[in-house]
Amino acid sequence: MDNFAHLIYGYEKKVETCRGKKRYINFDNAASTPPFKSVMQTITEAAAWYSSVHRGAGFKSKYSTERYESARRIIAQFIGADLERDVVIFTKNTTDSINKLSHYLPWLPGEMIIFTKVEHHSNELPWQNHNHYCVPLKNNGLDLENLEEVLRKNAGKVKLVAVSGASNVSGYLPPIYSIAEMAHAYGAKILVDGAQLIPHRPIVNPPWDDPRHLDFIAFSGHKIYAPFGSGVLIGPRSLFEKGCPSQVGGGTVKGIGPQGIIWNPPPENEEAGSPNVLGAIAIAEACQTITAIGWPALIAHEKRLIRYALKQLAQIPELTVYNAQDQERVGVISFNIQDRYHRDVAEYLSAHYGIGVRSGCFCARRYVAELLSLDYREINLEKPPGMVRMSFGCYNSPEEIDIAVEGLHELVDTIKKAA
Repeated sequence: MDNFAHLIYGYEKKVETCRGKKRYINFDNAASTPPFKSVMQTITEAAAWYSSVHRGAGFKSKYSTERYESARRIIAQFIGADLERDVVIFTKNTTDSINKLSHYLPWLPGEMIIFTKVEHHSNELPWQNHNHYCVPLKNNGLDLENLEEVLRKNAGKVKLVAVSGASNVSGYLPPIYSIAEMAHAYGAKILVDGAQLIPHRPIVNPPWDDPRHLDFIAFSGHKIYAPFGSGVLIGPRSLFEKGCPSQVGGGTVKGIGPQGIIWNPPPENEEAGSPNVLGAIAIAEACQTITAIGWPALIAHEKRLIRYALKQLAQIPELTVYNAQDQERVGVISFNIQDRYHRDVAEYLSAHYGIGVRSGCFCARRYVAELLSLDYREINLEKPPGMVRMSFGCYNSPEEIDIAVEGLHELVDTIKKAA
């Protein structure tokens, strides 16, 4: 099995546990990945030459501007964006990207937004104040027949179909290219929330004239081994030329005169203030590192981890896995242990084994409630239900899974003895 741990900055760090110091095992990659060493090295080198971008005449300013714009080109190539027609906008993160896109809804034809029941809140809440529809689940996936029926009945009236590229709860991979084709057939655009997809699978955007083309793509650096507070929004340049930018300030204005404000063209008009230059450079370097490793090796490694983890977890009868299939998914596994609150399980693994997992609803309450057979509108906010989530990065190993499973077995035995 491939081992990419040597690529990760801070991999050998130890943490205090009730059993002494242990090397930290990070199974919380769906929240944030650690940085690649290559990213840290690139940031250190670029920081020595850091300066303002675009408007400075000094050498450092010109250097930083070139690195910043080069990052835009690298990311476009990584995604398959056509810079003749698409624009790569640097944002704070995926949430910021999607909110930025929501500002431009008035310039998209139609009147309805469609999102799905597997969405993270970042791809649900921005649409709540608009005429919207939520696609239900069917057979552990999205009900695509329902989606097509809604699109057909509202042909020409749907502005946008917003869908996650991969679920941060179950690892489920919605068929984004099929959904794109379906949306376009009925006159709608598609937005892919790529936050969970970007570190696990290539997002190869088909050409503009291909019905499977992805109109908008959003993702975060901190999901792709570049955790420095930067994100990306990719979409058609022509849309971001409409009206007033979503935020205004330095860098957004070409001129102000008697005729009013003349805005800069995109992407400058959507990057108000001094941008996160080092964050953009970090994302580009992470993209290049992933390209150097190669997607076939990364995907094969992750599939082996998923298969192994599901097999080992199945040996614990008291443990319920939500979406136990090992095909067509990314490395996100959510579960619960009978008679134990999800937060307590996460705390036990951390305190005794130095393992980091996530617990709760993962900012996806509709989906979690569905999987738990609950009404999300009637959840007890004092002690909300949820799950425990293990999520893999490219550097995790079967040996780390063994340690986590050992801890879960031990916890179950403790529960039995206390009963």
